[in-house]
Amino acid sequence: MGSYVVLTAVGHDRPGLVDEISAFLTAAKINIEDSRMAVLGGEFAVILLASGEADTVDGMRGKLAALEKSTGLSIQLKPTLAPRERMLVPSMPHRLQATSMDHPGIVHEITRILHKRNINIESMETRVTNAPVSGAPIFRMKCIINVPVGEKLSSLRRELEKLADRMDIDIEIDAAEAYQ
Repeated sequence: MGSYVVLTAVGHDRPGLVDEISAFLTAAKINIEDSRMAVLGGEFAVILLASGEADTVDGMRGKLAALEKSTGLSIQLKPTLAPRERMLVPSMPHRLQATSMDHPGIVHEITRILHKRNINIESMETRVTNAPVSGAPIFRMKCIINVPVGEKLSSLRRELEKLADRMDIDIEIDAAEAYQ
């Protein structure tokens, strides 16, 4: 059985960082199984799930300092479970999307409701863009959430609707066929 690790790296963005990280992992015979990468401001960030033989993964740890030096990134490695070994409450995946004029507290208010109901957020992306004509800041949030089987979706929708009315947010939730 192989070993799994989560690698995170953050630092000043420049072309070639993904190539350098993937070349390092390939040379170490480590497979990238899942990843998210983004440039936020002028900083590059990556989080990825990687796997390999236990001795290969352990041997890679001693070489991380060289990768940090060559890329200028701050890199961390954390052992984790294989995705199939993860203990989850039986749940149904759903897509949650929110749009509003930007203002502080939107993420907190939505995630507070989810937390209170023990709904896990599998992925979340938020972005503020400018409206085409007015230039007003528009907030957008996209999530994949796992709604536990016993949770009443109608009750969740009502609570989100109350929040939407109070904070002037358009919130949509629908079943997701698969994690995307």
